[in-house]
Amino acid sequence: MSYRNRSSRYSGSKSLQTGGTVYQKGGANFEVRKHSIKRVIDIEPGKTAIIPLLHYNPTETTGVAINANSKVTAQGTKTYANTGVQDGSTVKNLHLEIQIQPKTLSSSAILDFYSGRITTSFHDVAGGQIYGLEQSSQDDGKVRFSDEASSPTYVEVSNTDGQDLTVPVNGMTKQVFDFGDVIKHWWKGIKKNVIYGGQPVLYDRWEKVPAKCTRSNPGMFYGLILMNDSTSVTADDTDVLRVEIKEQFTEIPLVQ
Repeated sequence: MSYRNRSSRYSGSKSLQTGGTVYQKGGANFEVRKHSIKRVIDIEPGKTAIIPLLHYNPTETTGVAINANSKVTAQGTKTYANTGVQDGSTVKNLHLEIQIQPKTLSSSAILDFYSGRITTSFHDVAGGQIYGLEQSSQDDGKVRFSDEASSPTYVEVSNTDGQDLTVPVNGMTKQVFDFGDVIKHWWKGIKKNVIYGGQPVLYDRWEKVPAKCTRSNPGMFYGLILMNDSTSVTADDTDVLRVEIKEQFTEIPLVQ
């Protein structure tokens, strides 16, 4: 199912101003923030990755000015190459362009993988019941990844500037997932996908952000779950999932 942008974003008490990057509401002006992120992630057989699409950041993340012709973008426009959303900011829609294929292409390889979503906010992660996620050691409302091993390894979702760090994997398999009940409460919409004949799986569409994650708040996290359910039978990488993901969204800061 496809979604379209809500035209109400540009109507009512808000008026569009210079170059399409500044809004006015009452007596206050604020600049919208355009996020654009490109990532390549490899997932080995029997492993799962939780890929952040949006995550809470207490302050504005670091942006970079776009060096382009004035006919392309307004002067001073910046882009944010991260999924961090400042406290109080709103994101209503995001665009995903995803290609998933074997790391080493093979016309004979058949790979099973599962995909789903995870949404959290406020005290969800603090409850300690979400597989793969923990409270950040920075104690700033962000979350971090856990491989859930007996002596777990933790990886922050982003650094202190809000820049995304390398996405790790954990050992969750579909067989173990099927045994669970707590995990199914948080890992939603798990569906099977199959790659065969060397043909990649493609996904290209706008999505509505779940209501739980529309406004950034401490503990907010919206992620894509990819579970490689194939079995490693060769010495090459034909059973390793290579995920190429391009994401774009517009962050609307809270008007003070």
